[in-house]
Order: sequence, then C-alpha cells, then structure tokens
Amino acid sequence: MKKICQLAALLMLIMAFSGCAEKGPILLDVGYRPSVETPEAASKLVVAVSPLRDGRAKPASVLGRKAVSGGPENDLVVRGTVAETATAALKDALTRRGIAVKDAPAWDLTAGGMKAGGSAILLGGEITTFWLESVSMPFKTSLKASVQVRIVAGDVAAAKIIRTVNISSALDQDTLYSREKLEDALSEALTSAMEQIFKDEELKQRLQ
Repeated sequence: MKKICQLAALLMLIMAFSGCAEKGPILLDVGYRPSVETPEAASKLVVAVSPLRDGRAKPASVLGRKAVSGGPENDLVVRGTVAETATAALKDALTRRGIAVKDAPAWDLTAGGMKAGGSAILLGGEITTFWLESVSMPFKTSLKASVQVRIVAGDVAAAKIIRTVNISSALDQDTLYSREKLEDALSEALTSAMEQIFKDEELKQRLQ
C-alpha cells in the first residue's frame, strides 16, 4: 500500500510539473515588463501610434503552442489580439519614458498614407514573429520565445518616412512548468524587443 501511495504521488507530481491537466486554449497575460524603472525626462513631442499590423499568417489571438511529450497540444492565446498586445507594449514603452502618446488610425506604412494631425512623429509597424513554443517533459519544460517587429517612423509634417528599424528578441530556456513562466518568457522577449527602439540613435534623437 505504501508503494502504491508513493507511485500515485509521483504521478501527480509529474502531471503538475508538465502541465498535463490543462485543457483547451491557454490564456496568457503578456505585456511590456521592464526589469528596472528608469523614467527619462518628459519629451515635448506627442507621438502618434498606429495599430501594429499582424503579418504572421497566424490566427489573430494565438501566440504560441504548448505541447506535452507524448500527450496533448494546446494553443496559447492572448485576450484580444496579438497586434493589440504588441501595440499596447509600444505605447507603454513610450509613456514610461515620459513621451505623450495619442492613438492614430490604421496606417499602410507609406509616406502618403500618414494620418496623424498635430503630431510630429508617427509610429507604426508590422509584426513578423510573436511566438512561444513550450514543450513539457517530466520535471522540465523547454521554452522558446521569439518577437520580431518592423517599426516604421514617419515625419507627419514633412510627409516622409524617417526611419525603419527591425527589432527582435529571442529567449530559450528550460524551467519547471507554470503558466506564469510562459507569460514571463514571452513578456521578456517582447520587452527586450521594444527597448531596442530607444537604442537606435536616430530614433532616440527624434523622440527627445
């Protein structure tokens, strides 16, 4: 009886670590999460942000896949859409740096398509990758997160494109399974990608 109880406990532990009990799509809370809060001086600019376009050829709300070795697979999804999540992260990255943000209409990323009256700078872009691959085995889960976005900046008054920056970040780690670990991995990749915008010297100067 003691051995049976020990075996049952071990099986329950394995299921807990591998996330076998979850059914259906798994909802994740993903966002811009800087590790250190370092707000910069407020900018005099008002930056218009157009919704980022989703160019991934994936369902709008799906941002990953969770697989269990020898078991089921589940979609990883976000509330709303992946484009909305990435756009919110861009806005958050700007406002945390003291930059005023206003919403702009959808933009085709061309100079002639800019519509953001009253703003000096318009930011938009296209998501090419926004994905988390999670593969669970007993006592270990392999996580691969990747975010790639083409950010386009336009000078509204001059009606011209002033900068195109390809930002990207990837994370590859082994950990014990939890939904929070999935959220943290993809949020870390998203945050790292967004912070690259402010390391581009030309954009950095424009946003001051």
